[in-house]
Amino acid sequence: MHRYMGIVVALAVAASTASSAASSTAPSAALSGAQAQTRAREQLAKGQALWDQRLANSAIAALEAAAQDPSTAAEAHEALGRLYTFKGWLADNVYPGWHDEPSLRQKALTELRAAVAADPNRASAREALRTAEEYAAADAVDPAPPRPEIRALDQKLQAAGTVDDILSAVEARAGAQADAAPYFTGAQMLIDKGAYAQAIAMANRGAAASDRFITENLSAYQLTGKSQGSFARGRATAADLTGWALFEQKDYAKAREKLEEAARLSQDQDPVNQFHLGELARAQGDAAQARNHYLDALSLSGGPAPLRQRVTQALQSVQAGGAVPAGGFDAWLDAELARRRDERKSSVLKSLVDRPLPKLTLATVDGRSYDTSGLQGKVLLLNFFASW
Repeated sequence: MHRYMGIVVALAVAASTASSAASSTAPSAALSGAQAQTRAREQLAKGQALWDQRLANSAIAALEAAAQDPSTAAEAHEALGRLYTFKGWLADNVYPGWHDEPSLRQKALTELRAAVAADPNRASAREALRTAEEYAAADAVDPAPPRPEIRALDQKLQAAGTVDDILSAVEARAGAQADAAPYFTGAQMLIDKGAYAQAIAMANRGAAASDRFITENLSAYQLTGKSQGSFARGRATAADLTGWALFEQKDYAKAREKLEEAARLSQDQDPVNQFHLGELARAQGDAAQARNHYLDALSLSGGPAPLRQRVTQALQSVQAGGAVPAGGFDAWLDAELARRRDERKSSVLKSLVDRPLPKLTLATVDGRSYDTSGLQGKVLLLNFFASW
């Protein structure tokens, strides 16, 4: 009797222990599930914020992580679908050097269909899917217009009147979109205000922002040369702004170093930089070098009208110290600019004519690769154009 009672007691104790263990693990499992949902929600918010800033690679990584959790799957798939819709159909020239990415169009449709499957009642996902399907059926889709909130922040920066206002406006604009434009605009405005140290710091931040923005969106540039050129332009702009701030401080040695760095990076193709180099040469008493840079600045296409007027006035001032050109200044300037443009064109042609075509692996409009190496020995016409 005692033996059986002992067995019963032992079984009761074991059952109690098992029940206790089960009850202790249940809250742990529930807590683990809640923690996973919290992490997924954090990844979703992070991905959405990163894409708002147009930092595509990091946004995709965060949204893909959020899509793994059922609690955030519909929202994450929709966000990915909208991102790929933009990159696939709407990105052409929205930012300098960007192109549409046809290879992402099917991804956009797949993600939006996954969003609807995860939550059939999600109206925004169904609407986004209808839009993407309309794009897929269309012969052409216009690029996305500038975002109104970014345009408003740009206008606020341009209207900033004090150094503190400029700094605040730059931070607000940079927080909304991660490209380098607000830093470079702010740096020039700070130079105009005489806040040279702050301008140099702002230019350096712009260089870092430019590199990150391009890296995050590397696939949008399509061709390696496009991304390399964009990297160089961002760094050249930062170097030129730094050099100009140093020039205004009359630190001519350091100014020359930075301005010449900008000239190398821009391959002497930036009229603003050429004007700055001209001003530096004139300040150091080298009229011939100043004249050369001013003429280079005017012979390049681009540059706002006020800059070109300022360069022309500086050139007239330098030219006044020498012999008066036959026929007057305007006739001399027209002839000189025509000569420089012809020389530049001739130099480019000499670098290309009668040289073998490099191996080009190109993408067709539907995203397939096309290798020109199989066309050796045939007459080949390459038509370079921009879709906008």
